[in-house]
Amino acid sequence: MLLAATGILIIIVLALIRVAYSNRAQIRLLTQRLEAQAQEFQHQQVLLEGNLRGQEEERQRIASQLHDDVCSKLGVMHLTFHRLRRTEAANGQYIEMCDEINDLIGETLGITRRISHELVPPTLEGFGLVEAIEELCEQIRNTGAVDIRFEHDIARAELGGVNIELNLFRVVQELANNSLKHAEASFITVELLKDEDIIQLKYSDNGVGFNLENVQSKGLGLKNIYNRAKMVGATVQLSTAPEHGFEIQLTMPASV
Repeated sequence: MLLAATGILIIIVLALIRVAYSNRAQIRLLTQRLEAQAQEFQHQQVLLEGNLRGQEEERQRIASQLHDDVCSKLGVMHLTFHRLRRTEAANGQYIEMCDEINDLIGETLGITRRISHELVPPTLEGFGLVEAIEELCEQIRNTGAVDIRFEHDIARAELGGVNIELNLFRVVQELANNSLKHAEASFITVELLKDEDIIQLKYSDNGVGFNLENVQSKGLGLKNIYNRAKMVGATVQLSTAPEHGFEIQLTMPASV
């Protein structure tokens, strides 16, 4: 009986040792998988940040070319055309055609400057995020399509630099474009507030809303918003449903 008990005990110990080694191997394998997933996530994050930086650099390049090349040439064309208008007209049709060409040149100049400013808002770099959002809101109000309210209680130094300001502005710009194009909203609210050491950017509209799960699986602009939030160290809370409007909040630590 003693030998049998000893044998059973040995078998149990061997089984426990085998289980322990098996568990250790599984833990090691799981750890390796988690490390590989973390490395892949970090790699994807680097690619996304590089992609967004590339987009901004391309915006700046196009804006610079529009300003330096297209606008300057249109300006010279405008001046040359004014000289032409001062020459003696052959008939009334000549004056009418001159007026039409003059109007087209003026409109083209205005559109080119507007596109250049939208690509790289000079107000953002010169005066900061609050003034840039104020300017964006005024442009939206001037369309007459929607009413928009902007509330803020934050100093520029608390935001932590132009790169953070630029990403937050692009978020507001993307959200406003979605509200105007898809949401059928009549009212938009934007809030940029500081609560102790936390900065909150809140955006909401009273539009038609949407099914969040379906849209998240397809992207439709939300992916860039989440990526920009990650770049500035912000967490995202989003709430929407069909016929219940849209609301999003970005929360990030204050710089000072």
